[in-house]
Amino acid sequence: MIQFTEQEILHLQEKGKKQPQAILNLKKETEEVMADTIRVPKTGIANWTLYYYCPICSVSLSYNRNDGFHHKCPSCGQVFSGEPYDSAWWGITNSRNYTAAFQMGLISRVTGEMDYARKAIDIMAEYAKYYNSYEVHGNIPYNGPGKVGAQTLDEANFLRSFAMVYDLIWDFITEEERENIKKEMLLPGAEFLIEHRHKQLHNHEVIINSAIAIIGLILHIDSYIRFAVYEPYGLLYQLEKGMLADHMWFEGAFGYHFYALTSFFAYEKIALHTEHSHISHPNYKAMMELLVSYLEPGFRIPMLNDTNYGHTSASLYLYEFAYREIGGDKILYVLNQLFKDEKRDNLEAFIYGVDQLPTQETVLENYHGKAGESGCTVLRGDNARYLLFKHDRYGGEHDHYDRLAISYLDFGKRISPDLGTTGYGAVMHYDYYKNTGSHNTVNIGEENQSPVNARLTKYEERDGVVYVEAEADWTAPYEMPDTFTIEQWKEENYCGVKMERKIAWAADYFVELFVVKGARKGLPIDWVMHVSGETISVPKGKIVECFSDRKPYRHLHSMKNADISNDGERNSVFSYIDGEIRTDVFAWNQGKELYYGKGPDNPSVSNINYQIERAYGQEAVFAHVITSSDGPGRIDRVNFSWHSGTMLVMVEGKENASGRTWSKEHKM
Repeated sequence: MIQFTEQEILHLQEKGKKQPQAILNLKKETEEVMADTIRVPKTGIANWTLYYYCPICSVSLSYNRNDGFHHKCPSCGQVFSGEPYDSAWWGITNSRNYTAAFQMGLISRVTGEMDYARKAIDIMAEYAKYYNSYEVHGNIPYNGPGKVGAQTLDEANFLRSFAMVYDLIWDFITEEERENIKKEMLLPGAEFLIEHRHKQLHNHEVIINSAIAIIGLILHIDSYIRFAVYEPYGLLYQLEKGMLADHMWFEGAFGYHFYALTSFFAYEKIALHTEHSHISHPNYKAMMELLVSYLEPGFRIPMLNDTNYGHTSASLYLYEFAYREIGGDKILYVLNQLFKDEKRDNLEAFIYGVDQLPTQETVLENYHGKAGESGCTVLRGDNARYLLFKHDRYGGEHDHYDRLAISYLDFGKRISPDLGTTGYGAVMHYDYYKNTGSHNTVNIGEENQSPVNARLTKYEERDGVVYVEAEADWTAPYEMPDTFTIEQWKEENYCGVKMERKIAWAADYFVELFVVKGARKGLPIDWVMHVSGETISVPKGKIVECFSDRKPYRHLHSMKNADISNDGERNSVFSYIDGEIRTDVFAWNQGKELYYGKGPDNPSVSNINYQIERAYGQEAVFAHVITSSDGPGRIDRVNFSWHSGTMLVMVEGKENASGRTWSKEHKM
């Protein structure tokens, strides 16, 4: 065994005696697989687990290990049968088998209960019996094929997990069983992974490399280690090329930032006591520390790009291993926050965590990169105010084509959030969530933004107000990331276009100005914002029967076209209420069509308000003042004045307590 030293095993055994609940938790998690007969597919039929979603509600179906033919939606109650659900059920079953096998191996090591080791061995042996005859299958977008699963990354997760089990209970397995598992599953599996690893930057390749390298370490095959760790597109290449200058994983989603780190660390956990460990590489610490700069109020992870609620739920436990091996106040802070509201009895803490966590407090501050660089800016304020301004670069497969988008929270509520996405097999993933039009930014001609590198152009503070500016310039030279992509945008709609967004972040409100130049004549230029809660007051409007039949707009409903022709005002005010929190959006409506209505939230069984402003022409200017309060609104009037490329915004209001009037002018 190479993943633990003898001393580490003795320490785990002592921890098991002192922390019996951790062992009980492990036994509880393995209970279903332990008590069941061994369920292993005899043919390669397991499908993509992300097909296991309700096509109506976009939520994961309820898994029942004892019934692979009926799959119930926990939201609408509908039961689905047949494909792709039956084969996706096998994908989930495989995952639960190898997860439980590792947990069983650990239980046997810590407690000496050999029936757990025996079950893990029998599961591995059963897979080894059929593995070589599994059909190569898949055809999942962006993915190579699999045998035990439908993707090469499924294959890698499967093989990596069982390789770790094989090592963990090495001396509990007979020599005949070892040889059989090695020759019938681990070796042919590694060769399959080598054949299907692509020459690209991608979280998939990190997973695949980690599996090949772990098998190489355990079976002492130097060629596997060299291929998966040291050659181009191996682990070190991915670590050094995949992390951007701002320390974000290049795919731009925290779900995949941590998904990549999970596989990097899976390798490091095995390699730690060998010459092939690179745990001291500075990029690991940089990537782990980055989250602290982005954390939303309430210790939540932003839903950037292809991130969904399931992606990030277990990611924070990675900080246990990182703190033990890397250390650092920011990493410790994450662990301190994580265990404020839950017991520290998870598996990662038990195996890889230090015995006692020191206390660490950190004041979360505004975050931004250097002018001229891509990334994100995070602005914070009192009463759990938060704004994330996304001026990053296109990230490949998991991108949402939403440069210059914003996400806004106040009083801890997600007032105007990034919706993230759902399971990729659900219709709403590609049809709705993964489109520019479902984000708080601008799209042209109802088409996704084409790839571009946005960049920060200004960050400064004046008179208690933070001013941030960024641009997305499609006239500038651009190089695609070194990763495979499927074109899901319309290049000609953005060719020659330059967009600028400017933010003025004041104590109780923010001003935003969005300027678009170079658009093709006749194409609609849409500024989009969605706001949580219910409407209090909006301009009068005429019902729009069908706002659009194109994605993502075809999922909007109850749309109205605001009648502003006789208002005599250049401004319109939209007011919303979410619980006790009121949000007012003051819009400069000159020369634009204003629409409002509802669209899917996440999950899609609930709604969120949509506000869309549409302009035509080569240049479009959108301007707004947005404020939230837990009582009467503090802003009474906003005046916008656009002259010679400069917007003057006068904001007037009064203090709720004293009634004192105030005014503030912003030149943008």
